[in-house]
Amino acid sequence: MKFGLAFPAVFGLLAAAASTPLSQCNTGSRKCCKNVGAAGTSPISALLKPLNIVLDDPTVIVGLGCTPLKLVGGGKGADCAQHAVCCKEVKFNGVVNVGCTPISF
Repeated sequence: MKFGLAFPAVFGLLAAAASTPLSQCNTGSRKCCKNVGAAGTSPISALLKPLNIVLDDPTVIVGLGCTPLKLVGGGKGADCAQHAVCCKEVKFNGVVNVGCTPISF
């Protein structure tokens, strides 16, 4: 699967989304995701469909291939080489995370 071409357009959407401070991710779980984008974009929607995940809002941000975010520096920072996000709903043990917002630290 190729994500490289479709994801740059989604990053503009992510940049426009309000960033959540690391300490204020209390409505979901802190995740480090390999890919992040809007549910309605073709690479994300193509992956959600076989998993029978139907989202009413095509603009909701989804994180794919996520692992728990490792906090460092007494919880004031984090170790994440990809996309640090705060997600409201976790599905398939972190493979799909729904309702994500970028985390600033």
